[in-house]
Amino acid sequence: MIRVKCSTLFDITETGVKNRSYKSQMTFRDRANREITTPADWNRARNQQCNWETINQIISLRTLPENITTPVQDASTGIWHFEFDVVDPASIFCNGNPVGYLLSDCTGVPMILGLDESAGVASTIVGEGSAANIWFDLIDQIDDK
Repeated sequence: MIRVKCSTLFDITETGVKNRSYKSQMTFRDRANREITTPADWNRARNQQCNWETINQIISLRTLPENITTPVQDASTGIWHFEFDVVDPASIFCNGNPVGYLLSDCTGVPMILGLDESAGVASTIVGEGSAANIWFDLIDQIDDK
């Protein structure tokens, strides 16, 4: 088992808002502890959650991630980070790169912009090169014994 860290420039705040706006449910605090009081607040929280779900779906194409942490934004860099475990490292290993399949699967996937991401982020995921806006790093080899 390995531990992987994902870092991205996209706003992947986990808000827990998973459906369309309902006026009867309008005033509440989302998982990011933001007060939702208007349809605009709701849509913003929903779009952040959509980005979070998209990243999770990409990862789940190859492996069933376990022990997923809540994404947090580093205020000094504007980068969101979260970690997860991969039981079978071979499932994401490709072309000599331990996270090669994750990078190839995510490249070109559209993301929602206009949230809290930095200006100038491409509207699709770029996994490699100078324009990369997502990174996967192995951070720990976990002994299953």
